[in-house]
Amino acid sequence: MFAEFKSKILKGSIFISILCILIGLGLAGWNAMDAFYSVAGYKDFTQLKPEEIKNQLVKVDLTENFGSYLEEQSKNSKTGSVKTTHLYYIIWTGDDNAEDWRYMTIKVPARYAKQMDAMTDNTYNEIRSEAIPFTGKIKKLDKEEYSYFKSTMKELGLTDADIEAMTLPYYIDYGSQTAMTVLYLLLFGGGMVLLIYGIFRLAKAAGGSSLKKLRQDIAAAGYTEAAVEADYRDAQSYDKKGILKVGRLMTYHIVGSNARAIPNTKMMWAYQTTVTHRTNGVKTGTTYNIMIFDELTPKGHTFPVANESIAKDMLTHINATLPWVVVGYTDELKKLYNKDRTQFLQLRYNTCEHIATDPVAEQPVPDNQG
Repeated sequence: MFAEFKSKILKGSIFISILCILIGLGLAGWNAMDAFYSVAGYKDFTQLKPEEIKNQLVKVDLTENFGSYLEEQSKNSKTGSVKTTHLYYIIWTGDDNAEDWRYMTIKVPARYAKQMDAMTDNTYNEIRSEAIPFTGKIKKLDKEEYSYFKSTMKELGLTDADIEAMTLPYYIDYGSQTAMTVLYLLLFGGGMVLLIYGIFRLAKAAGGSSLKKLRQDIAAAGYTEAAVEADYRDAQSYDKKGILKVGRLMTYHIVGSNARAIPNTKMMWAYQTTVTHRTNGVKTGTTYNIMIFDELTPKGHTFPVANESIAKDMLTHINATLPWVVVGYTDELKKLYNKDRTQFLQLRYNTCEHIATDPVAEQPVPDNQG
């Protein structure tokens, strides 16, 4: 039994665990440097040489630009109105003392248009503008963005050879330093959490600690592991994967990545629930569950089953073999269970002898908890 549960839990956990590990590695790895630079400090864009410009987080006090060549717009689907959200401006790398520089791009929110356009005029009139501080992440222009950039540079008189030698296909994507810091730390932290969770989940399933609570359930019920092993072998399965079984001593199931068992002598109530799922009014499926309430978990357990036939079979079995369990649902029973538990227990639980048969000794095992 224990080996079987361990195998089932490992098989059930491996896909989700590996998925968490891969997503975690991707998130943490992809955002590690951004998270580091967002805390350690942004690079001064003017101090980066052309060959050093890749995907850093940067800051720049911009005093010159050579005009906008592209607008990013959004359309309101309800009104059809279009508004400009961002503008792409041509800037250059380095500072006034740079011996090697290139033209590239900065993408800024449309609210900076007036200031940036005034800066453009000043640049062509050889007037230095008051600095506008920007922070952002360096990204590569996509194919469409680069085509507009290249066309504009040709309009400014550059040849293809000049463009190859004097430009970089990158842009500074403006972003608030605070917002970017929070974003990258969240992405990196989320990735690490997923990575650690995936490793922990896999290690737990492979190492057998997923059986710890099952052993505790068995010990608390007062049964030997040998008796439970025998009980499990003869238990009736109500799940194709074999993760829900009702024996004479206990009902066995898997919760997440833990194997668990409910002492049958502690069960109070069992019934079926049926949930119909709809999307836009159209039925998309039906879910069947068995609800079991016991003294140890009075709020109940929910056990999904494949169909209504299996649900009925399980309830019929419980009704026939566990006479102290109330089987079936009515609103009156629910009200009684919630409002007057003592009276509910008088229906069957306190009026029937709770006896399960030990499959090893073939002897009656009375409820050892009174």
